[in-house]
Amino acid sequence: MRRLLPLIVILAVALAGFLWWQGRATAPLAEQEPAPSPTEPAEPAPQAAADIAQQAAQQAEATADQAQTEAESTATDSAAAAEAAADAAADAAATATDAAAEADRAASDAQIGAATEAATEAETAAETAIEAADRAANAAAQAESSTSPGTEAAATEQAADAAREAASATQDAADAAATAGRIEALLTPEGFDKAQVDALIDQSALSDVQKATLKRLVESTESNPDLLRSALEQVKAVMQ
Repeated sequence: MRRLLPLIVILAVALAGFLWWQGRATAPLAEQEPAPSPTEPAEPAPQAAADIAQQAAQQAEATADQAQTEAESTATDSAAAAEAAADAAADAAATATDAAAEADRAASDAQIGAATEAATEAETAAETAIEAADRAANAAAQAESSTSPGTEAAATEQAADAAREAASATQDAADAAATAGRIEALLTPEGFDKAQVDALIDQSALSDVQKATLKRLVESTESNPDLLRSALEQVKAVMQ
């Protein structure tokens, strides 16, 4: 019996080891965290600002129409509508200013005439929107303080007209900002489009020889992102 004890112990240890190993082999693998799905590329800042400005312009236009309707109705107190139109105009002007700032940044990065022109258009439109919003605010204040229904209605119509002007100018700023943003993106490997870059070069004031040279440079590097980036930087430098 004494001679059997060591053998029993060895067998017991071996059996325990086997069971432990078998348990590991059959244990389910730890669940792995799913790989994060690739995120959509962020919308370029000028385009995002343009989208916001466009929405604000649409809201200002709709609010102005409502104010106009209430001003023409003798059964309603139109001062509140005038105030709403003025608020919408102010919101539109603020987004137009943001869009103009993004257009200016994009133009500074692109450093070519077409982008600079778009940024200038956006800035001019933003200034127009701000002036219109100021007129809408003054008209709304007049409508609020008026004791005459006729004067109140007239002031409300003025607020509505000014809000529409702010909306139109804001839309112009949005369009110009989007243009500047597109030009900025075109001059990067990520947003590159050969036909559109060629069109930008053709629209410039460069000589025909310079235009042809730049287009050949771009064409020869378009299959290599690093070389293309350098080529596009040269395009920007020449077209400043």
